[in-house]
Amino acid sequence: MTTLESAAADARDQLERVVLPFWLTHGIDHEHGGFHTCFDNRGRSQVSDEKFTWSQGRFVWMLARAASLTGAGLLRPVEGFDADALMVCANRGADFLEEYALRPDGTCSFALVRDGSAEAAGHPARSVYADLFVAMGFAEIARQGGPQRWLEPARLIIDRARADIHQRVAPTPPYTIPEGHRAFGPHLILLNALLVLSQAERSLEIPISRQEALASELDAVMSFHDGGHGFREMPPLGRAHSGDPGEGSAGPSGSGLVATHRVPGHALEAMWIALEAMDLLGDVTHRETALASIAPLCELGWDGECGGLFRYVDEAGGPPTGAAGTSDYERLVQATWDTRLWWVHTEAAAVAATAAWRYDRPEVAAWFDRIWHYTLNTFPGGDEGEEWVQIRNRDGSPRDAVVALPVKDPFHITRNLMQLVELAAARAGR
Repeated sequence: MTTLESAAADARDQLERVVLPFWLTHGIDHEHGGFHTCFDNRGRSQVSDEKFTWSQGRFVWMLARAASLTGAGLLRPVEGFDADALMVCANRGADFLEEYALRPDGTCSFALVRDGSAEAAGHPARSVYADLFVAMGFAEIARQGGPQRWLEPARLIIDRARADIHQRVAPTPPYTIPEGHRAFGPHLILLNALLVLSQAERSLEIPISRQEALASELDAVMSFHDGGHGFREMPPLGRAHSGDPGEGSAGPSGSGLVATHRVPGHALEAMWIALEAMDLLGDVTHRETALASIAPLCELGWDGECGGLFRYVDEAGGPPTGAAGTSDYERLVQATWDTRLWWVHTEAAAVAATAAWRYDRPEVAAWFDRIWHYTLNTFPGGDEGEEWVQIRNRDGSPRDAVVALPVKDPFHITRNLMQLVELAAARAGR
């Protein structure tokens, strides 16, 4: 059985030797500001110099958090990038976003040309997901010792996103929500952004400005719980119990593919975010529900034949079923349900480790062991590519296709590996 200490050592090795060196060498645009993230799946060629704010904001977050771990001695500095240098790069990335992506109304451009002077052609104008990732980047800089002024644009973005999500008018590219359904994803990312903002304010010993919003969004996320141990991804309007505006309106049948499919990776990611929000709020109302869901969610998503976690499954497990319409999202579910994605596995590993060793749920440790071994044996590029080969087929072979955005994103890998390092350090009293 894998120990937390050995997993943290593996995570540290991947960060120091593989993942961070790739992004610090190839990702920082020293000429124009911002970051390059449009690499092919194998990390061997840059396919575009466009800058998607989805990844720009997350890159800022990564740099600020990596600076914290480096400064604390939990990570060895990558050559040329000590903690101060990482924060300089994070602030420059935030400056780029503030100057070119952030609009006065709290929304952000979805994609920019390399120098930021214009929006990139052929893309949506906005995604609420991208907006919230920008806010998370801003807030994390403030949390890690950067200027507190970054909290103000973070609050502006979050307030606008929250209003739009709860009015169901928030645009959600690259995933369009089929008509007549409400979606888990926007609430999950809004909760994450509110958590990062609140953690920053607490670290800075200033009043938590959006505490009621954080508590409300925690309730909204947990309202997608299906009464067993799963979470609905896109329930029909009127069939979930969130209390959101319009909840009682008529919706489509609950037997179609949209209503009955599940996204185990989303639900598992949400559980550690929800647990941290509960800790910050001092409210354990949903704790047992969250902790009791982790092992069953792993079971639901696990492929007993080939190993690994499916991207999409039916509510009863296995391939998604139910009548499917012609929406882009339904076609995506049917075409990629058995794809192996990096973020699903690192998020699952992080929450399983958190449950097992932070919340003393030893029954989840076996799932961590299984998922962690699969992740390390499958995704690191090795001879197949630089960094990690993030998108793979069911048999583990590289799948050289775009599954969401044409980016190779550093966020989930670095975030979850750093979580393991931090969790082990906390248990060791460091």
